[in-house]
Amino acid sequence: MIDGLYKAAFQTPLGQGTGTVMLSEGKIGGGDYRMFYTGQYTTQDGHFSASVSTGVHSPNELGASVFGIDKVDIDLVGTLSSEVIVAKGTAPQAPGVTFDVVLTRLAA
Repeated sequence: MIDGLYKAAFQTPLGQGTGTVMLSEGKIGGGDYRMFYTGQYTTQDGHFSASVSTGVHSPNELGASVFGIDKVDIDLVGTLSSEVIVAKGTAPQAPGVTFDVVLTRLAA
């Protein structure tokens, strides 16, 4: 069962960060100190794919997201085990910026 609450540790060449993500019945929701994430995911035979959109809930002076802009649509592909999902992605709004994320299960 993949559904649950996960820690998200992510990075691009522009920066890194952490947040939390809830996976439930094909839907994704989560956020960090200034951003929120929503989207969908699928799994099959140990593979994970997702589409995630981001937005800002609390603007601040620290700058933009790890993509260099705040609103992006990320396409992710990766692998999963019972406790960890490792994925890579890109966003068409930030050409050439690669995104790596490790989701570690915190709770069911």
